Amino acid sequence: MEGLRINYNFSDQVVLITGAGRGIGEAVSKEFAKTGAKLILVDMNEEAIKELKNELASTLKEEDVLTIKTDVSDPKDVFKMTKKAIDYFGRIDILFNNAGINKRIPLKDVSFEDWRKIMSVNLDGMFLVAQFVGKEMIKRKKGKIVNTASMSGFIVNENINDGVYCTSKAAIIMLTKALAVEWAEYHIDVNAIAPGYTKTPLTKKLIEDSKIHEEIKGRIPTHRLAEPDEIARAVLYLSSPSTTYITGHTLKIEGGYTIW
Repeated sequence: MEGLRINYNFSDQVVLITGAGRGIGEAVSKEFAKTGAKLILVDMNEEAIKELKNELASTLKEEDVLTIKTDVSDPKDVFKMTKKAIDYFGRIDILFNNAGINKRIPLKDVSFEDWRKIMSVNLDGMFLVAQFVGKEMIKRKKGKIVNTASMSGFIVNENINDGVYCTSKAAIIMLTKALAVEWAEYHIDVNAIAPGYTKTPLTKKLIEDSKIHEEIKGRIPTHRLAEPDEIARAVLYLSSPSTTYITGHTLKIEGGYTIW
């Protein structure tokens, strides 16, 4: 959807984006590229972030985009990712901590393996990336962190067996508050976004089911799903100098879904 766009200038900022290869992460990467930011694109899908880097070549210089294949649930991998980013750019000004996965399984049928897999990426990965990147920000006493939570951290999604995902996202909302409290003294703002249903690969199957799609739209006061760039613009807002007195906040971007 086209709406009012603020012309941010992040040309002097280094931005690290996890889950950059698709969906909201990809949209955020493109929006930051338009502002002249230097980008560190992180994803398990190396091909996806390399394709994205090529796509951004018309906007940014090749040397202003670094791609790093990373498993955010692996502490050793996150350490190597952070070191590589710092060695290359010298600093990380903004972190969009976004990587996440989902499996829709009724809680009575969820194996512990599936439970741990979702939690290891959505929660452990969120913590590990925030911790390693945050330590670098603490050294400079400056930084912006935006975590990806979900409206599903506030509610249980109806009729789609998202219990594990909802639990992981609720934890991210509290993690965001805890980090904001501990790191305020270092002038690091930590906030989160809580997107609603958005047109991304994670919701593709729901959208393809016409009955579920119509049920979802029927619950949203705006009667539509979000476009990824609508979510991206909120990330840029929370990353901008406009939000120097906002921390520990989770911004719902869900078309009013949770009003009911």
